[in-house]
Amino acid sequence: MRKAILTFVKKLLHTLVVLLVLSFVVFSFIRMIPGDPVKISMGPMTPEETIQQKRSELYFDRPLVVQWAHWLGGVVTKGDFGESLFTHRDVSADIVQYLPKSLELTMYCAVIILAFGVLVGTVSAVFKNTWIDNLIRFISYLGVVTPPYAFGVVFMFIFSYKLGWFPIGGMPEIPAQYVRTGMLGVDSLLAGDFSLYAEVLKSMFLPCMCLSLGSIAYMARIHRGAMVENVNADYIAFAEVAGVSRGKLLMKHLMKPSFIPSLTIYGLQVAALIGNAFIIEVIFRYPGFSQYSLNVILNKDPYGIVAVTFVFGIIFAIVNMLIDLGVAWLDPRIRINTSE
Repeated sequence: MRKAILTFVKKLLHTLVVLLVLSFVVFSFIRMIPGDPVKISMGPMTPEETIQQKRSELYFDRPLVVQWAHWLGGVVTKGDFGESLFTHRDVSADIVQYLPKSLELTMYCAVIILAFGVLVGTVSAVFKNTWIDNLIRFISYLGVVTPPYAFGVVFMFIFSYKLGWFPIGGMPEIPAQYVRTGMLGVDSLLAGDFSLYAEVLKSMFLPCMCLSLGSIAYMARIHRGAMVENVNADYIAFAEVAGVSRGKLLMKHLMKPSFIPSLTIYGLQVAALIGNAFIIEVIFRYPGFSQYSLNVILNKDPYGIVAVTFVFGIIFAIVNMLIDLGVAWLDPRIRINTSE
């Protein structure tokens, strides 16, 4: 147990070091970008004295290491990521406003990917080498190679513009008194407004589908491959000889070990969802963190870019640690190796 805790602490420290190095590298690249972000944000008619004063306030007139250390000190001591030159607000306030919306979208996508990825992969493995398996493999191949934005354009044209089943874009307005978590659907539920929650789900359906289909297809292929490989294992043959029912054999003896590689792929796909949502949030005018990230990058907002990178790094680190715990729970051999 003690060694397991030490292993977890080592992973946590390793993650912190990676985040620190990542933030410094991003700062370095930002300083190399042509153009003065302060002058760009304040406009060409702003007096030079005002621009220099703003540069001094933001530590842009200091060496790179000093500017980075000042920013890092604010993050560690006060949770202050600096001032955005794009929104002219604290970056922390922007994160609080936009990140929960993308996390909610990711949460729904994660549930859809897990449920349908495992289901489709299992069906494909059960009917191996039949027309059902061949059809699923062909469709999943198309899903893997098709980018999410292609789904977005096609789905919006068919289901929103032509059929009118879903909104063309945007999200319903949430009354100010409803806002608690920043997640539109969750806040609607907490307020007991189920009709508004239904509108939120209707507006989020197409973005969720566009982000999920490729991951469902990829996970289904991985899960099918794992099940087909494990079905030839000795313990499966022994269970069949012992008279274990087909349903129990599938759910208990075959599904669990096959889920280990699927879970690893699942974690990577979920962690990448927010990054993949850049164009989808733009297409559907979804007011999430990915669209905010795109805006700060296009506007060369230094502190915004560093904060976005930092947040993405934290999300990837958290998901990876959760996946490690999940795999260790599924595979006792990993728990034994960790505790030794």
